[in-house]
Amino acid sequence: MTILMLSLGGGGGNILRSLKALFRRDLATVHKSDPRYAERLRRALVTRFLDTNEFSLSDVPGEERLIIGAQTTGRLGARHDPEVARRALEESKADVEALLRPHSVVILIGTGGKGTGAGTIMPIAQMARQQRKLVIPIFVRPSFECHEVEKRRYDHALTISQQFDAAGIRVIEILNDRGYSSANPQPQAAVWERMNLPIARGLRGLLYVLSDLSQVDPSDLSMLFAGPGRLRIGFAEIDPPPGDDPTDEQAEKATAICWDNPYSLFNKPVGTSLICIQGQWSNVVDARLKGGLAARATAGSSSATYNPLHAFVPAAPKPWGLTALFAEYTGNHPPLEIDWPDVRTVRQTRSATSAAARSTPIGAGIDDPSLSPVAVVVAEGQHREAVVEEPPVRTDVRAGGETAVKPRSFSTFWDFALALNRNEPLALAAAADGEHCDISIEAAEIRKLLRTVWCRSVFQHLSLHWRNRLLDVLLDDTRIPNHVVRDGRRAVRLNQIPYEELRRTATDISIPDPVRADVQLLLAIGTVWGGDALTRLTFEPVEVAKASTFDLLLQPFRHT
Repeated sequence: MTILMLSLGGGGGNILRSLKALFRRDLATVHKSDPRYAERLRRALVTRFLDTNEFSLSDVPGEERLIIGAQTTGRLGARHDPEVARRALEESKADVEALLRPHSVVILIGTGGKGTGAGTIMPIAQMARQQRKLVIPIFVRPSFECHEVEKRRYDHALTISQQFDAAGIRVIEILNDRGYSSANPQPQAAVWERMNLPIARGLRGLLYVLSDLSQVDPSDLSMLFAGPGRLRIGFAEIDPPPGDDPTDEQAEKATAICWDNPYSLFNKPVGTSLICIQGQWSNVVDARLKGGLAARATAGSSSATYNPLHAFVPAAPKPWGLTALFAEYTGNHPPLEIDWPDVRTVRQTRSATSAAARSTPIGAGIDDPSLSPVAVVVAEGQHREAVVEEPPVRTDVRAGGETAVKPRSFSTFWDFALALNRNEPLALAAAADGEHCDISIEAAEIRKLLRTVWCRSVFQHLSLHWRNRLLDVLLDDTRIPNHVVRDGRRAVRLNQIPYEELRRTATDISIPDPVRADVQLLLAIGTVWGGDALTRLTFEPVEVAKASTFDLLLQPFRHT
């Protein structure tokens, strides 16, 4: 899995330069304690600088530049006109699409109010969404009060924020106004570093989650980024003495720093959010960190909208800390359709490519021979993923040179499923048999597996005996409330909906979340075992609340 960080225009390029410098510094620190992990991070992040002005990228390596609209602008810039930048993008659309194609996640960085960034960030975000990428725009709203732009440019920046909302694309919106402080004036370079620090440091936690999809279900990430609204990223470093847990005061300070990012626009209650804890601490500390963020997320809230997704990185090298990506709650939205790669089978490809699709890791250029640049290229149209290294399965060497897999037991079905997803030989052997396997199976773990995006890669290895056994356990312990849902003008029970229509029902935004969860479970069962399996499910009766006379009078008008 690779993440593309793409700056748009001069302002976005300045931010990306700062982020790149901070990330390099972190890589150098990580490399001292774990060179392998540092290399993994280095390969996971790719940087590109897009602009209409060739001179503004004179300090950027040639392979990281993408000049758009050569005929439209003469490579001299967009003349502070977003419309000119938009035409330049249209001229170079094929090059930009080729740049986006190899990457699963695209982070866009642009500033509003002037030319290239303001004119390209929204169209490129839509390109990435059309390619079914996970797109995270970082948009900087310029300051009118502090004379960064004139009023009409500031008003144009406001329209870009509105366009993101209308398109249902979540965005990290940075307000430059909040970088000016009369009480504590600072040089612009120092202000930029302070504003960019949470994003740069937060990337490490985000990179780990996105490169190890067993930590958080991709389907959950598809829900987190669905719908309009703002995102806010935060990071807090935690550095207790060696061998000790962080104190209560350190945990409290970390949650406060991680929560408070004053430069981001974030006005609504917190909804589904990603929390990544990095450090070798006790579960008591983990609970304090999670509880501290939850207390801040729910303070003063009239409804329980906070839904944290937790990822743990106990073996992460220092600096340890707490990373969070908070999302505003803007209602219930259908999950995004994202082409997540199969990290289990995809490996790096070394082949010829066009300049637009070539991938240069962000770590290239660090003055450390052990972190020297590696030429990693991909053919246009292919996915190029960072290798997700799994610890090798230990083997015993027998007499005569035979190698046997060291026995390993699976205490739970979930443990077995994870091993099967990693293609561990012992798990593959057990999956092919199933008749002589003593792994305990709980229906709750089967339901958990069905909610993951990688469940198909597990079931494709299971024998028919295994599949039938899992279905029997699931059916014996599963009771589906027979909800009433709307199907056009009529009301139908869940057990009356054909399997072929369940997908449309699952994406109906009017369905309450508890009902949607049951529909998604039905859809998953039908996908794995076929539509006939749904006829064997047990549906429990659910009483329908009686409608008032007034509701009955309004009923004919609700679906017209």
